Amino acid sequence: MFIRSLQFRTELVIYVLLDILPFFVLFFVWQAAFSGKTEINSFTLPQITQYYFLVMIIERVTSTYFENWRATEIREGKIDYFLTRPFSYINDVFSKDVGGKLVSLAISLPGLAVAFFLISLVLPVAPLSVAPHQIFIFIFFMITGYLIQFMIALWIVLLTFWFEGSSGLEHFKWISVSLFSGAMIPTTFMPTWIQSVYQFLPLKYIFAVPITYLQGTLSLTPGMFLELAIALLCMFGITRVFWHYALYQYSSAGG
Repeated sequence: MFIRSLQFRTELVIYVLLDILPFFVLFFVWQAAFSGKTEINSFTLPQITQYYFLVMIIERVTSTYFENWRATEIREGKIDYFLTRPFSYINDVFSKDVGGKLVSLAISLPGLAVAFFLISLVLPVAPLSVAPHQIFIFIFFMITGYLIQFMIALWIVLLTFWFEGSSGLEHFKWISVSLFSGAMIPTTFMPTWIQSVYQFLPLKYIFAVPITYLQGTLSLTPGMFLELAIALLCMFGITRVFWHYALYQYSSAGG
């Protein structure tokens, strides 16, 4: 997948630009919102700008886009090979997604650096002072955030064994993650009902929790790590159950 991604590097650049452009719009929307104000809901404009740059970085690391072509692969009966080899289909999905992501990061991180420089010319950006242990914890949250997004995407793929059009849920995943993780808007700006759902779901550990921790506005507790660990174990268990029953549903040419 690493080599395959290199073959489509132009397409990767386009995807990176498409991911970055909405944030440019958001930066200027927030600039208009802060017009004549120094602080809104405990956020200053430099902090908001910093917040969305961190969202851009996390999004590049944790986002997944394999649902559509993997669902097509199952519908067309092209996974027989993985049912007769010790290297399972789920391992193939995971390893290839990681390989493609390494190429994507190599291409997108320089682009994010350029975007940061351009935005900092016209908008104030709060300086980020972090200790080494905070960086390690932030990286830990990016890894767990990727695992959360990967398993949700994998559920969509596995639902193809029962529903032919399950890949359409990919758009629902994007909306849900954006809305309930803190990627679209910081928690303090959310309506009460969204905050209630946000507190209940583990999606907050993808964006809002690591960003506010890095910005110094959130203190982590052992209970948070326990909640995250339980959520990951439950999601892993659901994935195993999905795959177990999916095999009984699968059929291909001659099968």
